[in-house]
Amino acid sequence: MKNLFSITFLLTLFLSIQSFSQSSNYGVTVGYNNFIASATISGVPGSGSDGASGYYVGVYGDFELGNKFSLQPELQFGQVFNEGDTGEMLMLPIMFKYYVVDKFNLQAGPVLDLILNDETDGVNDFGLGLGFGGAYDINDELSITTRYSLGLTNRTPDLVIDPTLNFDVTTKFDFFQVGLSYKF
Repeated sequence: MKNLFSITFLLTLFLSIQSFSQSSNYGVTVGYNNFIASATISGVPGSGSDGASGYYVGVYGDFELGNKFSLQPELQFGQVFNEGDTGEMLMLPIMFKYYVVDKFNLQAGPVLDLILNDETDGVNDFGLGLGFGGAYDINDELSITTRYSLGLTNRTPDLVIDPTLNFDVTTKFDFFQVGLSYKF
C-alpha cells in the first residue's frame, strides 16, 4: 500500500511538472558511480569510511521552468563492487538546474536512494541526500555530468556497539558520479 501511494504521488508530481514546463526533453544517462559509507561514533574522535565503485544507468526528464531554470528528475539503477561483494541500489535525483552560460549548468536538489540487497541487516534501506554538481552540454544531444550526493539520513539508527557503553553510531551514505547523458 505504501509503495502504491509513493508511485501514485510521483506520477502525479511528474504530470504536474510536465504541464507547467515550457518545454520538456527525455533521455538516458550512464556513468561511473562511487558509493561511500561513513560512520562516526559519538564520544570517539575521528570517523571511518569505506567505498565501492561501479556504474549507474538511468532515464531522465528535463522540464524547462524558465529561461535559465529547469527541473531534471532521474531514475537510476546503480551497482557497486567491493572485494567480491556486489551492492545494488535505485537512486532518484531531483535536480534543479541553473544555466550559468549557454552550455554549462549548476545542479542542486534532493536525492532519494533505496538499497536493493537483501542482506542489509540493521541498515535502513531508504535514504535521503542532498545532491549538487554541474553539467556541460557537448552538443544538442550529449552532456557530461558530475554530481556529489551528501547523505543526510542515519542509515544505522538502531546499531549498538556495546550496550554497557553509551555510544551513538551514525552511518551516512554518499555518492559521487561522473557520466554522460543522451537526450532524445
